[in-house]
Amino acid sequence: MKVIILGGSGAQGKAVAFDLAKNDSVEKIILADLNENELKRVARWINSPKCKTAIVDCSKEQAVAQLIQNENAETIVCSVPWQITIPPLNAAIKCGINFVDFGLYHNKEFDDRFEEYDKKAKEAGSVIIPSCGLAPGITNMLAAYGVSKLDSAHTVEVYDGGNPEIPEPPLFYKTVWSIEGVWAQFTGSCWIIKDGTPTTIEAISGIETLEFEGLGIFEVAYTECLGTMLHAYKHPVMKGVKNAYGKTIRWPGHYEKIITFKECGFLKDEPVLCGGSAVVPRKFLTALLEPMLKLEADQRDMTLVKINSCGVLNGNDTTFSFELVDYKDLETGILSMARTTGFTGSILVDMINKGEFKKPGIVMPEQIGGDPVLFEQMIEEYRKRNIIIKEL
Repeated sequence: MKVIILGGSGAQGKAVAFDLAKNDSVEKIILADLNENELKRVARWINSPKCKTAIVDCSKEQAVAQLIQNENAETIVCSVPWQITIPPLNAAIKCGINFVDFGLYHNKEFDDRFEEYDKKAKEAGSVIIPSCGLAPGITNMLAAYGVSKLDSAHTVEVYDGGNPEIPEPPLFYKTVWSIEGVWAQFTGSCWIIKDGTPTTIEAISGIETLEFEGLGIFEVAYTECLGTMLHAYKHPVMKGVKNAYGKTIRWPGHYEKIITFKECGFLKDEPVLCGGSAVVPRKFLTALLEPMLKLEADQRDMTLVKINSCGVLNGNDTTFSFELVDYKDLETGILSMARTTGFTGSILVDMINKGEFKKPGIVMPEQIGGDPVLFEQMIEEYRKRNIIIKEL
């Protein structure tokens, strides 16, 4: 198996490569993006003869297609910013290879052309697994697994978040992925499913508390994290779900500060005049905060997930709930957010290679969670990597 990891210099790409390097069925891992120095650093860190690097502009379909052909690759893992996920997807389908993705859920073009992409992938013989990181990804699988245990379902509640193990001022938060991604998540609107129809709601509205035993009380608010559930809720695997939403978990006090930023205009991306110069408030805020929000080498991030799948079983109202608490691996230095996202991708690459997905086309994470054989394989692979999911 030859695998290209687009965004190979990033935290998630690094985690995918680390895990695949230990897989005996993997012959070659190509770490690819435009950051040559970081690619070489990651390759040295992985320290495997399977790893090589390639400079490619992931936003250019033809450049990605050429890389696929040059390396004779069978699968792409796409860990690039959501804004440039479509060209790699097009290249994979054009070349008839498989595509495992973390960021398509933010891309409206993919959602608008979902059925078209499914048809093209089937014609090309490509297995496409979109939006399969942590959230969406693990969360969607767990939601569908809970639904599969019910006779009928009506509501799915998704709570997830990456946070520092110990909250510190000024924001009680440390970046575990792109800070620009954090701002994007907290501005504008986000999708939920209400009364059987996808609809939008203001991001970081609906703030409430959520408790994790042994850890304390957290705050949660609406954000964009349903991913393929915006399509899967109509699929038989979801058994009639009419309502679904996602909320991001943060330490108390964080949202109050973010809302203040929003109200003061710091998250706007239109330039304002300052001392005769045009300044973009959001870029200024990023430049100011990014250095102070970095997680130190000896600090752990933690990933929190809680899923409730609600419906009817044997005539009674029933809820199946699941919880995940995971921490940065201090031995390897791999962030929890990278472990839970990247290892999900590497597990799915291996399952594709083993022929677990019998037909080409789009495979939604919900279809994996709703299949007891596939889901048990995922859970077992997570256990091997010390990612433990509990049924409450």
